[in-house]
Amino acid sequence: MSKIEKAVFMMDYLNISQKANNSFSHKGSKAIDLSGKDTGIDTLKAPFTGVIKKIYTKDANQVWLESKDKVLYADGTIDYMTILTMHSDDVSNLKVGDIVKQGEVYYKEGTKGYATGNHIHLTVGKGKFTGTGWYKNSDGNWCINNQYDVYNALFLLDTVKVINDGGYKFIKTDILSEDITNITYVVKQGDTLYKIAKMYNTTVDSIASLNGIKNKNLIIVGQKLKISNNLNYFKRYTGNSTSIVDALKSLNESSSYSYRTKVARLNGISDYVGTKTQNTKLLQLLKEGKLIKP
Repeated sequence: MSKIEKAVFMMDYLNISQKANNSFSHKGSKAIDLSGKDTGIDTLKAPFTGVIKKIYTKDANQVWLESKDKVLYADGTIDYMTILTMHSDDVSNLKVGDIVKQGEVYYKEGTKGYATGNHIHLTVGKGKFTGTGWYKNSDGNWCINNQYDVYNALFLLDTVKVINDGGYKFIKTDILSEDITNITYVVKQGDTLYKIAKMYNTTVDSIASLNGIKNKNLIIVGQKLKISNNLNYFKRYTGNSTSIVDALKSLNESSSYSYRTKVARLNGISDYVGTKTQNTKLLQLLKEGKLIKP
């Protein structure tokens, strides 16, 4: 069975001192502030194995960590994830391109930038690092691109001592990875069984059968669904071609535009039009043996 890392919150203490979409610096933002056990300086461990994509030292020592591979979100989503952290007093031990292993300490509380008391400003972005990594919202606050609710993104390691969870319903876990065939998905607004089945390369009938659903057009926001996720992967490409078309042909696979569009959608490219960047991404996954096959 194939394993996938869970994205897991790992500090010794969970103490949320400012919630998402609060006043001041969090207005219009999904970021939370973490204050640790007390007024001292606590550390944050990497929620997944990732790569440092950007460090911005001119303000609050912001660091962007992108997952090396797709990870399992707490709500059942499978995608890349990017974490933005702020306010550590010293990030001189980090550099862009560094690989940080899941569970490895990489960031600390601090007061660098506009901050009152030692804490970490943490926010989650769905998918890979894009653009400059952030944008200024209409309230004048800087937000990570594709921001995502922290409690829907990160599992809470069951050894974490909870002081203040902000009223959020974190999903606890005692393991850092899971068989990709054993997934629980939490239904979100706008979901349909067809959409979820496409996401996990399975069928509507399979999901309905596993969960005793009689009306396939009726699912409820917050409902937990068991997913039997049997992902197939293309054989790893070991050639030297720089063309995804030629690479697929060499593996005796279809290389038609319509087929590549289907492959792209399964691998997180929903707007595939055959650009060089999109094809390079598909080829790289194929070389790594990580390109999902329809």
